[in-house]
Amino acid sequence: MSPIKTLQTIRKTIVNNYTNWVIYLVLAMVLYICMIGSFLPKNLNVRLHDTATEDIQSPVEAIDLQATNQLKEEASNSTPSKYTYTEETSLIQVEKVGDIYDVISDVKSDKNIDKDEAVKAVRSKLSSDASRALSDKTIQVLLNAKDKDLMTAQDITNNLIYEALNNKVKWSDLERVQNRAVSSLPVSMIGDSLRGALIELLHYGIVPNYVFDAVATKRSKQDAANSIEPVQIHQGEVIVKKGELITRDILRELKVVGLLKDRFNILPFIGLFIFVSFIIVILSFEFNQLKKKDGNDLYKKLLMYGIILSCMVMLIKLATFLRLTNIPGLAYILPSALGTLLIRMFLTERLAIVTSIIFGMVASITFGSVSKTGIFDPQMGLYVLISALAGASIIRGNETKPKILQTGMFISLTNMLTVIMLMLIQNNTFRLGDIFLNLIFAYLSGFLTTILTLGLIPVLETGFGMLSTIKLIELSNPNHPLLRKILLEAPGTYHHSVMVANLAERACEVIGANGLLARVAAYYHDIGKTKRPRFFVENQLDGVNPHDNLSPQLSRTVIISHPYDGADILRAHKMPKEIIDIAEQHHGTSLLKYFYFKAKESGQDVQEADFRYPGPKVQTKEAAIVELADSIEAAVRSMKKPTPMKINNLVQSIFNDRLEDGQFDECDLTLHELKLAKKSITETMNGVFHSRIEYPDEQIGKKAQAK
Repeated sequence: MSPIKTLQTIRKTIVNNYTNWVIYLVLAMVLYICMIGSFLPKNLNVRLHDTATEDIQSPVEAIDLQATNQLKEEASNSTPSKYTYTEETSLIQVEKVGDIYDVISDVKSDKNIDKDEAVKAVRSKLSSDASRALSDKTIQVLLNAKDKDLMTAQDITNNLIYEALNNKVKWSDLERVQNRAVSSLPVSMIGDSLRGALIELLHYGIVPNYVFDAVATKRSKQDAANSIEPVQIHQGEVIVKKGELITRDILRELKVVGLLKDRFNILPFIGLFIFVSFIIVILSFEFNQLKKKDGNDLYKKLLMYGIILSCMVMLIKLATFLRLTNIPGLAYILPSALGTLLIRMFLTERLAIVTSIIFGMVASITFGSVSKTGIFDPQMGLYVLISALAGASIIRGNETKPKILQTGMFISLTNMLTVIMLMLIQNNTFRLGDIFLNLIFAYLSGFLTTILTLGLIPVLETGFGMLSTIKLIELSNPNHPLLRKILLEAPGTYHHSVMVANLAERACEVIGANGLLARVAAYYHDIGKTKRPRFFVENQLDGVNPHDNLSPQLSRTVIISHPYDGADILRAHKMPKEIIDIAEQHHGTSLLKYFYFKAKESGQDVQEADFRYPGPKVQTKEAAIVELADSIEAAVRSMKKPTPMKINNLVQSIFNDRLEDGQFDECDLTLHELKLAKKSITETMNGVFHSRIEYPDEQIGKKAQAK
C-alpha cells in the first residue's frame, strides 16, 4: 500500500471514530434530556391550613425521621428505671453496728483510758462513716450504759435493722423505713437516753438495699428505643386526601417525600448520568462487535441507529407530554416495537434485543415523570419491553411486505396478552369498558407499528444507503428494467448470471453470509457486458467472435472494462452500493490469462500487469463468493462433456489460483469458509451437469442414421 493511501486510510479511520463518538454524545444527551423530567422536583404549592385540591400520594419510599425519633423518645421515657437489690446488705449493716458495740465494750473494759478521753478513744477505733454518723452524746451514753443494757440494746438494734432491710428499700423509702424502725423501739426495755442513742444507730444501720442501676437503665431504655420500627411512608401511599386540611404533620410528610424541597439535590442527576453512561458503553460494545463482523460504513449504521433510538425515546417522551396516561389504556397505543423492528431489519437481531431492554428501562423512567407513585412506572416499562422484544425477535428471514404485516399481527397479539397479564398481576378491579379500551389500544399499537415500518423502510434505504431484504426482493424481480436489459441485449449473460446467482446464494448460506444479497448482486454483476454484448462468448450465438479480428491489447481493454461499465450503469440507476461494489470487484485484480498468453505467443513484449483487472479486490464475503461462482460457472460451461471428476478438478484449480493470487486478501473470509463455499459450489455444479441416460428413441435414430 502506498504512503498516500496509508495516510488516507488513517485519516478516514480518525474521522470515522470522531464521528462515532459525536453520535454517541448526541445520543447520550437525548437520553438524558428525555429522562431528566422524572428526577426534577415535583414541588407542590401548598401551605399550612390550606385545603388539598387533590389526593397527594408519595412518589417514593421514605422514612419519617422526626416521627420515628418521637416514638423512640416516648418508648425510652416510658421504660421504667432499673434497680439492683442486694440481699447481703442486712447482714453487712448488722455487722457494722455490731462493730460499734464491740468498740464501746473494748473501751469500757480498758481501765487505762480516762473517762474524759473515752469518747476520743472510741472515735479513733470506729470507721470513718460510723464516726461521722454518731454524735459524742450517743457515744457517751453507750459508754455509760450497763453491760446488760448494752447487750439488750445491741439485740434490739440488730433485730430492727435486719427486719427493716429484709425488704427492698429505695432511697425514696429510706426515711419512712427508718422512722418505722424507730417507732418499733420497746419503750419498756430501754431508757430515754439509750433510746436516743439507738435512734442514731438505726439511722446509721438502715440504708437502701434497692438502688438505681444507671447502666442497666440506659441499656433498657436504648433497647426500648431500638425496638421501634421506622415510620415509613410507602410509595403510592396517600398522604392527604382531597378536601382535607394541610396540618404541620402533613407538611412534614410532604417534605420528607420530596414534594416540598427547599434545596437542590444533585444526587439523582448523578445517578441518571451513570445510567446513561451505562447505556452508551453497552451500545459502543455492541457496535464494536458489529464492526468485527461487518465494518463497512459503520458510522452510517451507527448514525441510523442513533436516529431510530432518539426518535423512539422522543416518541415515548411525547406520550408523557401529551398525558396519554390520563386516558385509560391510551398509552398502550405507543408503537413500541417500531424501533426494534427497523433495527432488526437493517442491522442485527442481537442489537435489536439490546435496544428492547433499553426502551423498557427508558419508558419506565420517562413515564415515571407523570406517575403519582414514584420515579419509575414498572407497568409501562414492562409493556414497552415485551412489545419491543416482539418486534426484535418475531420477524426472521424472508422480510417481505406480507411477512411484515404478519409480524404486525403477532405484535398486536403480544401487546394484548401483555395488557391482560398486567391487569391480572395488579389484581385490581377493572371496568369492562376500561378492559376493552386497553385491548383496542394495544392492538392498534401493532397495526401502527406495521404502517410506520413500511413507510420508513424506503426513507432509511434512501437516506442512509442501507439495503433491506424488501429492497433486495424487489431488485430480484425479473421485470426490473436492468434485468430486462440484460435478458434482451445479452441473453447468454443473463442465463450465466442466473447460474452464478444460484451458486453464490447457496454458498453464502453455508458460510453464514447474506445469501439473498449474493443472489441479487450476481444478477447484476455482468450488466456491463450489455454495453458490448457480442464481445463476450456467451452472447456469440452465431459463432462469430469479434476478438479474432482484434489485437490482444484491444480485446483486453474491452473485456477488462465490463466490471466498471457495469458499476457506472448501476450508479446511474441509483442501485444500492453493496450491489455496485460486487459488480466492480467481482474480478478483483485477476489476470486475463487468455489474451495475456495470446499476446506473448505473438511475440510481443507485454507486462502481466497490463492484462490484470485494476481492482479493487473483493472486500466482503458476498463479493468473494460471487467472484468464485462467476469464474467456476464460466469455466465449467466451457468444458466438453463435464464429469464430476473434471468439475472437481477444475473447481479446485480455480480455487487454488484465486487463493495463491491473493484475490481474497482484503476480505474477512476464512480458509474454512472458503472450503465450505468450494464444496457447496462443486455440489451444485455436479447437480447441474449430471449425467443422463440415453433414451431408446435417440438410440434408434442414431442406428437409422448409421444405415
